[in-house]
Amino acid sequence: MRLSKLQKYILEKCHSLKSSLPADFYGYYKAGGAKSKKIIQDIVHKSLDSLVAGDLITALGKKTAKKWFIHKIRLTNLGKKIAIKIIKNRQRRLPIK
Repeated sequence: MRLSKLQKYILEKCHSLKSSLPADFYGYYKAGGAKSKKIIQDIVHKSLDSLVAGDLITALGKKTAKKWFIHKIRLTNLGKKIAIKIIKNRQRRLPIK
């Protein structure tokens, strides 16, 4: 599964926290530009849905006839492995001279 930058950010944040809320990930777009809160919520929600479909996170919440309301997020075992791999790849190695 190919992950976007936002999805990698979500996995890293979930790895550092035991369980997290969808509002914890809105900070990804705060530094970027002037997007409305509704657009940010939609983008984060779509990323969370694709991570749930990929079996990387589990989402706890309510489901209505039309929409899924996510309240808490936790990593699965596969999600933990991928989060550790992302963190290791992010760290630079020292150049050997």
